[in-house]
Amino acid sequence: MDFDAIDDFVYDVIGIIGSDQKNLSCAADFALKSSKEKSYPPKLLLELSNACKQQKMHLEEYVFAKVCLMQASGKLREDSCYALGIAAHVLGFSPEAEASYLEVLNENPENADVRCAYSELLLELGRVQEAENEYKTVLETSPENVKANTGYAYLLAEYGHVDEAEECYSRALAGNPNYVPARGGYANLLFELGRLREAEKEYRLAMNLDPEDPSLHHNFGVLLSFLGRSSEAEVEYRKALSLNPRHRRTLFNYGNLLAREGRVSEAEEQYMEALSLDQNDAKVHSNYANLLARFGRRYEAEMEYKKALSLDPESVEGHYSYGNLLSELGRLPEAEDEYKKALVLNPYYPPLHYNYGLLMRKMSRFDEAKIQYTKAMQLDPDIGNKMTDSWIILD
Repeated sequence: MDFDAIDDFVYDVIGIIGSDQKNLSCAADFALKSSKEKSYPPKLLLELSNACKQQKMHLEEYVFAKVCLMQASGKLREDSCYALGIAAHVLGFSPEAEASYLEVLNENPENADVRCAYSELLLELGRVQEAENEYKTVLETSPENVKANTGYAYLLAEYGHVDEAEECYSRALAGNPNYVPARGGYANLLFELGRLREAEKEYRLAMNLDPEDPSLHHNFGVLLSFLGRSSEAEVEYRKALSLNPRHRRTLFNYGNLLAREGRVSEAEEQYMEALSLDQNDAKVHSNYANLLARFGRRYEAEMEYKKALSLDPESVEGHYSYGNLLSELGRLPEAEDEYKKALVLNPYYPPLHYNYGLLMRKMSRFDEAKIQYTKAMQLDPDIGNKMTDSWIILD
């Protein structure tokens, strides 16, 4: 085998692709023609695909898997079809990923790895019941399957069945203590359960196993921020963004951390970057609005509140915060309208009653102000000491 020639072949494919998905078809045509001319066996193409996967070169991974599939048969075809599904899944080519997974499952319904990968895709597509059915199919025949237990544990946690979820994570980790999705998922569950020391331990174990997973660093950063360890959280957020500068949840939560610390320009940079990736994230618009309002940029803040509420008209915090801004601007009837909308959605939010009371006092409606203050105190007797700053940050 001429390894120099193989290296040249790989570099040629990389050069054709560049960084543009539009070039994948041309790259595949070239790879198919060149591999035939040089008599490269399909198995080599799958090995190249797997090597690219290890290097997170997902465009190249996709091309080599696709070209292998065009020429493979038997077990190699099954393996290359699975590899193509994985690569297509990562690249966001959901229809092609689903078609690849289903082709394998039609030929080999017992392929648990493919069924679990298909389940993950279904979850991402919002087809939760189908995903659950696929996980259960695997667990019926392989109750100790690590991937199926991990995926099903995630679903159980989403349904609120936390004890069963913990059992599934424990089974998965007993089967493979080094399976990062199980370790990271279990850490998330422990965080939700308030078992914070255990969660921190699991996050650290998971990151030791895979230090280049941005989601792990993000989730650990959220935990550290929750614990008040802001400087450590910032390190984790920065690490996550160094691994994936487009990780939206990290941009959002790092922005929140910076906003809480009053680092306005830095927080704004994170929020703007998050919005450049998704203009329809209501929470980002709302928190960006809170930042702008808090530091006197009220016109811009109002535009952001309106955008947030157009995306999520049932956000209690959105109506509450917009009401606060309108009250500051002296537009008192409009502020009252926003507070009323928030109260319809959640009549048990102490800061809302407290600030509504302040508004009533501004409007000289003192009896109504007293009613709102009383409700706020009933819900939270310490509310007066907590209301030093009405601007909130949504996590």
